[in-house]
Amino acid sequence: MAVIEPKYTVSGNVELLVGVGDGILIVDEDGVQRVEGEAVQGPVQKMVVSWDGKYLAIFTHDGRILVTDINFKGVLLEYTCESALPPEQLAWCGLDSVLLYWDDTPLLMVGPRGDPVHYFYDEPLVLVPECDGVRILSNTSMEFLQRVPDSTVSIFKIGSTSPAALLFDALDHFDRRSAKADENLRLIRSSLPEAVDACIHAAGHEFDVLRQRTLLRAASYGQAFCSNFQRDRVQEMCKTLRVLNAVRDPEIGIPLSINQYKLLTPSVLIARLINAHRHLLALRISEYVGMNQEVVIMHWACSKITASIAIPDAALLEILLDKLKLCRGISYAAVAAHADKNGRRKLAAMLVEHEPRSSKKVPLLLSIGEEDTALMKATESGDTDLVYLVLFHIWQKKPALEFFGMIHARPLPRDLFISYARCYKHEFLKDFFLSTGQLHEVAFLLWKESWELGKNPMASKGSPLHGPRIKLIEKAQRLFSETKEHTFESKAAEEHAKLLRIQHELEVSTKQAIFVDSSISDTIRTCIVLGNHRAAMKVKTEFKVSEKRWYWLKVFALATIRDWDALEKFSREKRPPIGYRPFVEACIDADEKGEALKYIPKLADPRERAEAYARIGMAKEAADAASQAKDGELLGRLKLTFAQNAAASSLFDTLRDRLSFPGVS
Repeated sequence: MAVIEPKYTVSGNVELLVGVGDGILIVDEDGVQRVEGEAVQGPVQKMVVSWDGKYLAIFTHDGRILVTDINFKGVLLEYTCESALPPEQLAWCGLDSVLLYWDDTPLLMVGPRGDPVHYFYDEPLVLVPECDGVRILSNTSMEFLQRVPDSTVSIFKIGSTSPAALLFDALDHFDRRSAKADENLRLIRSSLPEAVDACIHAAGHEFDVLRQRTLLRAASYGQAFCSNFQRDRVQEMCKTLRVLNAVRDPEIGIPLSINQYKLLTPSVLIARLINAHRHLLALRISEYVGMNQEVVIMHWACSKITASIAIPDAALLEILLDKLKLCRGISYAAVAAHADKNGRRKLAAMLVEHEPRSSKKVPLLLSIGEEDTALMKATESGDTDLVYLVLFHIWQKKPALEFFGMIHARPLPRDLFISYARCYKHEFLKDFFLSTGQLHEVAFLLWKESWELGKNPMASKGSPLHGPRIKLIEKAQRLFSETKEHTFESKAAEEHAKLLRIQHELEVSTKQAIFVDSSISDTIRTCIVLGNHRAAMKVKTEFKVSEKRWYWLKVFALATIRDWDALEKFSREKRPPIGYRPFVEACIDADEKGEALKYIPKLADPRERAEAYARIGMAKEAADAASQAKDGELLGRLKLTFAQNAAASSLFDTLRDRLSFPGVS
């Protein structure tokens, strides 16, 4: 069986190649497909996919090794082995050859042209494929087998006359102060950039440090005579080789090739170093290649905390801070969290004090039980989300009185708690106000609850909910009365309860749910409209409604039910304190001009009479009243009112001329 990674498949899903019977099946999440092709001839004993997913090596039942492309379109290599037994291991050596290993037999390598090469070992082996070769592990050693790079061959092949070989030879002559160095350079002048590039490339693939240095010197020597070559290529290769040589050291034990390093990337290499607790080397490499050192220092700090059980918290804090300050913006909170996880809560509290970001500091303070400090830091940050986070945490963990004590002296947390509790936790908020002596705030909450009860659809005629509403308001009134500053609220609550009680009685007696939660004026008006004048008078008396207000309400209520006789009788009871103008307006609004005429002559102000006559369309009477007022401006307005009536306009012009008021148009 072999696995093809998703990045190498057309479908983008993992695919399995399974040898079954005389063929091969491709299995993916969509189904199973049988492979047809020249490479599938008889049972398959082993398969392995190349690292780039393009080729497949197959060991068949009759001892043949076949190499085909991943789509089975043709056989690229066929070689018959001496043994038909399946090998213990079948592995690719880069993309250049295939290795087969059997116990007690030489390691077999089959090259691209079918040429075999045998390697002899006295120990059991394990083959580990890499992108550019294969690692051969035994009980005592590790070897890396790879194809010699073309650049190395072109330089060191016996008798090579390639530009790179001549450049390398020119360096040797230069070191010996031989004039032949200049001769070699003249021979390869047109190919000098390619020669320099080959020397740099060969140096990158070398494991021997002395040879690396020599090849790079040759490249630098040739570069001095190139005008069109990138000058930083040698410097980049030097930087890469310094990193590789550092990790290839036997004490470190990571013998990477340059291709493996590029595929692995520096960040992964650093991660491997810190996992091996090689923090100093990882830190130096990070700094050298220009990477962020935070990951290295963070891992070191966490490892130091784990390993330093015997070191006191204060001493360990100094050690940690000495290194943590090297990296600006490092997360002290993450290190503190690790300290807390290892049972060093005091050290965690000291570390988190150095964390500049409140969003990281506050949650950690809560996790280590420093609620008061967390609340203080969240408040100082001004971040309301953080303050709410602390509030809800303390709310769940602490008794109510302790919670109230923590927030009472802090304005921002207190106000945020009150805003939240007003919407969702009335009872808890009442407990808070009672504990802090804010009785008037409790009263306001009770009053609000009474209004919420009024919105209840069950609060209809004869509903028992009116009883609880009144009790809540009366309780609020008693709380208001205990503070001198809320005398008005106390009186208002008392009258509200009294009004609700009267309105409830009216709804019961009239069997109409139209009184509760209406104003005093609306209650009086509704009683008059329903003909219950006694109840209206009772409300007037109970709430000391003024005579003027009473007259306004009764006039318009009688006009609403069009009881003109009662309205006329009411106007004659005594001289109305509001005058007769409301009577006129009520009749006109009801479109009863005849009724309005009963009261217009009683208007004392001729201007009001003129305007009233104009509203009911009586131009001559309006003109007479305006002339009595001797008001030219009024005549002008009335003329505009009767602009469509030519006779009326002429009349107003005549009166205006008679009065001879200037400025009247």
